[in-house]
This record gives sequence, C-alpha cells and structure tokens, in this order.
Amino acid sequence: MPIRLDEIAVAFVEPLYEINIGYVARCMKNFGLSRLILVKPRCRVGDEAFRFAMHGREVLERARLAASLEELVEEFDLVVGTTGVQTKELSHVRRWITPEDLAKRVAEYEGTVLIVLGREDRGLTNAELAMCDIVVTIPANPEYPILNVSHAAVVIFYELFKRAASVKPPLRLPRREEVNTLLHYLRGLVLILGGSRERAEKACLMMRRLLGGAPPTDSDVRMLLGVFRGAYERLRSGERPL
Repeated sequence: MPIRLDEIAVAFVEPLYEINIGYVARCMKNFGLSRLILVKPRCRVGDEAFRFAMHGREVLERARLAASLEELVEEFDLVVGTTGVQTKELSHVRRWITPEDLAKRVAEYEGTVLIVLGREDRGLTNAELAMCDIVVTIPANPEYPILNVSHAAVVIFYELFKRAASVKPPLRLPRREEVNTLLHYLRGLVLILGGSRERAEKACLMMRRLLGGAPPTDSDVRMLLGVFRGAYERLRSGERPL
C-alpha cells in the first residue's frame, strides 16, 4: 500500500519567523503534502511567508490555525514528534527513530498521520513529545546536531515521498479513541493493583511506545510483567481488588 500523502498533515508549533513558515510550505509542495497547521504562531503570515513559499503558496492559503497541539492530537491516528536532541532525559519519554524508519512504518499502516515540527528557538517540550506516538530525529554531526526546522522538514518529507510508491498491504492503525480507551483501562488496572499514579502514567507511556512500533526494552517487559502478574495472582486467589 503506498503512503497516502493526503492523509498526512504537518503541524508547525509556535513558528517565530515568516521565512520558515514559507520554507515549510514550499517543502510540503515539493513532496506532495498539502495540509499545514500552524499552532499558535508567534508571527503574522504575511507577504514574506508567501514570498518564500514560492509555488507552495496554495499550501499557505489553505493553512489552518490551531490554539494548541493538545487539541490536534485527538484528530489523528498517529502523531509523530520531532527533535534534534538525543539525550537520556528524553529517552524515558520516547525512543526516537530516523526519518527513513518513520517512512517504512507509515507505509505499513493505513490511517491519518500528524508530523509535528517544533519551535525554531527551543523545539518541542517534553510534555509535547509525550503526546506523540513516535519521535523522529535526524542523525547529524554530534558537535552540531540541530538542523534548521525547514531543513529537517525536507529530510522527513523526502523519506515519506519516497515511500509513497510502496506496494505493501496496509495494516489499519488503531483509532485514537481506541488507544485512549486502552490506556484508560491500563491506568485503572495499575491503580486497582495498588500502584501509584506515577507508575500508572509510566505504564501508559511504555504502552504508547509499543503501540508506536518501538521495540520493547527489558524495563518495558518488566513493567508489563508486574501488571499482569499482579492481576493474575489476584484473580487466581479470588482476592478482591483494593
């Protein structure tokens, strides 16, 4: 199943410069993407943005405004964050993949996708990355790994465009409401078994990583094992939940 580019939207969070809005629109046009969402822009979308958009003008003309990233997440089956920072601090939030891996993954499924581009000056926050199902980073010189947002966008869009000719049969992505329901019950199960709210949220983060296709780590398996062992032991003994 080829990647359906019309099912992919791009959210640019709090853009600071018109020139970058224009460049992102131009890059989208170059690679067959048309759905641009500007999240709480910090600049006007004026003549400069349209000048740098070139033939991507129509992408800008149809661009949608959003008040927050949170309101968008529920609309898409797969939300993809982007970061140039590969640190241990972020590893507990999401494990990152490359743009090439992202394109392969998107080609295997059928569903709506949101690519989230961060702020020019400080990227996406950890809280925003935690809203995403997958986080993409572009390997670069470790001495200077941070790319301009439009340059990073080109790499990601190019990889998606290349896979638009894929012929693999699709697997249907879970609906957002289905994922939320699963996480609701997982969170509740951890709490019923006596776990803390912090542990419940960690279990949900781990589950979202797994649903996003990330390979499980030993800590992921141990956490799931603890939840299911606790449920199994209570059911087997007939003990009432806490």
